[in-house]
Amino acid sequence: MRSLRLRLLLGAVLGVSAALAIAGVVLVAIFGAHVHRRYVKELDDHLLQLAAVIQIDEAGAISLRHELSDPAFQRPLSGLYWQVIDAGRVALRSRSLWDDSLALRPATSAPGVLLESESAGPSGQKVVLIERTVLLQDRPLRLAVAGDSKIVDEARGEFALVVALSLAVLGVLLAAASWLQVGAGLAPLNTLRSQLGRLRQGRTQRLEGPYPTELSGLIEDLNGLLATQASELERARANAGKLGHGLKTPLAMLGAEARTIREKGNAASADAIEREIESMNAQVVRILAAVRAVGPRKAVGASSPLKPLLERLISVMKRLPRGAELEWTLTVRDGNVEAPVDARDLEDLFGNLLDNARKWAKSRVRIAIAGTADTILVSVDDDGPGIPPEQLDDVLLHGTRLDRAVPGTGIGLTIAKDLAQLHGGSLVLLAGAAGGVRVDVLLPAATAWQYQSGWAP
Repeated sequence: MRSLRLRLLLGAVLGVSAALAIAGVVLVAIFGAHVHRRYVKELDDHLLQLAAVIQIDEAGAISLRHELSDPAFQRPLSGLYWQVIDAGRVALRSRSLWDDSLALRPATSAPGVLLESESAGPSGQKVVLIERTVLLQDRPLRLAVAGDSKIVDEARGEFALVVALSLAVLGVLLAAASWLQVGAGLAPLNTLRSQLGRLRQGRTQRLEGPYPTELSGLIEDLNGLLATQASELERARANAGKLGHGLKTPLAMLGAEARTIREKGNAASADAIEREIESMNAQVVRILAAVRAVGPRKAVGASSPLKPLLERLISVMKRLPRGAELEWTLTVRDGNVEAPVDARDLEDLFGNLLDNARKWAKSRVRIAIAGTADTILVSVDDDGPGIPPEQLDDVLLHGTRLDRAVPGTGIGLTIAKDLAQLHGGSLVLLAGAAGGVRVDVLLPAATAWQYQSGWAP
């Protein structure tokens, strides 16, 4: 069982059920003992009354001055009986015994001592029997009164049913209370999960808020881990940046050497060297872009509004060659859409896309933003010559340059795709409405996202 809530609830329910079952057994036992004592006391009262109404005449015959007050003694087999033993024989008995008698144990007690036992009644049923030896005119008489034990058993059974129903209702209430208690106990974990979601979305930089003592150490460790991760990733980014800049000088020297070789008339060797230099430059640019994205900004999250960021990038594009000649259109369908991505990563991502559109567009570039609770879609559509369908995958996988007359490294789309995937999104190349290329970038706005084919601004 992986659910902590269900595990705690199951433990609470089992504990409550066991406690209620034990309590029910104990209550029924206590009640049964109490009813039995009351029943014995009632039988003893009948026995004392019997002793009070017995008389012995001058001839020594035993009789009753009057019948006992309870009419059950007068009804045959009523369940309430009495009898008097004189000199080992039955001298008197109640009409309820009819022609039967109560089976008594041999006399073993002194006069006046009350004895209690179980015996068989006239119909063979189990009865509670009490007896006492009394001296009447110096003559020992054994007086016995018995009552059907079914009365005690029925009272105990009825009470057990009431207790069972009551404890069942109580068990349901306690189970509900346990559910609430478990929920209250796990509430800090829900708060922690919410804080982690905010951290992932860039709404906070560390875990904050009041937490119980049991979680304080964990929160401190997580915040320490975040700080350590941020520091080490920042250092790794800095070292990678230094390495990239360090490679620029040797590559520049190789480029100069290639030009020298070309001037000496060896154009084929110069072209080969320049292709390798161009490939190395492209790899350095791509790796540096990835390293910039994998840093504390992604570790702790960020949140950036897309509209002003794209407006700034469009303004920059207009100052580049051919940028001012193009018609730039920005449409925002769903208000102020924010992406849980650092602004610098978004600038790298969309800067590459807009720069690519600037180079290839004939007259216009259209950018559209649409967002839902979970997903952000940004579409960049140009009216350039487009890309043959069979080459779309190669462009994204390898950064293929389709036209070397157009300046650039040919990996802008690849870098943009890497950045989108790095932040849980995707990049898709489609045929544009005006014959060029439409690039759809999907980014998660909050949690999950799903790209729906055909959904475009």
